[in-house]
Amino acid sequence: MEKIINNLSIDFFFLVVDQNLDIKLPQLKNFYSIYDPNLSQKNSGYLLAQKSTQDFIKKTIKSSGHQAAIIPFKPSAKIDLICKKNNWISVCNPAPLNRLLEDKIKFPSIIDKIPQIPFTIAPYTKKNIDNLLVKYKKIVVQTHFGWAGNSTKLITKYDPTIIPQDTLCKFSPYLKGYTLLNNCCLTSSGLLQSPPALQFTGLPEYTNNPFATVGRQWPSNAPPKIIDQVKKITIDFAQILTKLKYRGFFGLDFFVSKNKVYLLECNPRLTASFAFYTNIELKAKITPLFYYHLLEFTSPQKIIDEKRFNNKNIIGSELTKRDKNGVIIEKYHNV
Repeated sequence: MEKIINNLSIDFFFLVVDQNLDIKLPQLKNFYSIYDPNLSQKNSGYLLAQKSTQDFIKKTIKSSGHQAAIIPFKPSAKIDLICKKNNWISVCNPAPLNRLLEDKIKFPSIIDKIPQIPFTIAPYTKKNIDNLLVKYKKIVVQTHFGWAGNSTKLITKYDPTIIPQDTLCKFSPYLKGYTLLNNCCLTSSGLLQSPPALQFTGLPEYTNNPFATVGRQWPSNAPPKIIDQVKKITIDFAQILTKLKYRGFFGLDFFVSKNKVYLLECNPRLTASFAFYTNIELKAKITPLFYYHLLEFTSPQKIIDEKRFNNKNIIGSELTKRDKNGVIIEKYHNV
């Protein structure tokens, strides 16, 4: 697969807005990371809009005679527009599709036939909070969008300072359990999925947010029946993505409580663990999902079944320490 990518008349440019999300792939001769530590706005669209970024891309493809392919961590309308204007390949899904799938209020209706924690969609008001607390004792509240758990709150009483009055929210009962994740790639010829990883959430030594993800571990050591549920939910969800014309890399988060698996959310893009997981795959001599992602948007390949899901060589753990704003400040790896 590396040979196929290296022989393409395409130069890949990965837009890095956080060094902790960068990936090093020296084996790909036509892969470049673009990073500007002095950027005032930490988003891929703003980075791509910079004259210095565009000059570098144009200079590189002029020298190589290749076409440019832009890889953002997260899609945006600005990236769609800039790529269209310059006739560059956008290695991501359209921004509106990404936003639809990341919307925590709309997502439950998209997966209505997939197991999910019971929920109520309603405005944030004292009456609604009081009624739900009688029913659930503790409730988890989510607003439309967020990252690293910053849109998720645990509520034990009504507090107008936590969320603005009348904000439309998703309310769920607080359950005890643990979380899993997997990384996947949906290609034109089928689905590839990683085995589930145990997700480390809310460790006080690494974050002040009880809902923030601070690491992951492969293997998950979850019971076989749980792993089977994760696999089936992922396959069922991929069918939904196919109908939405989604393709490429994505990640899913799951919650396990009383031996039942619930789908929590989809990260319809590259995930925070994608670079780390790619290193695990390379060490295990498995073609990375990220390679399939690159090729799906440039030169789709027939999937080769590498028995990835049950591969016992997929081993590694990672911890990420976050500051009070949720920004990663340290990473610890064991691959």
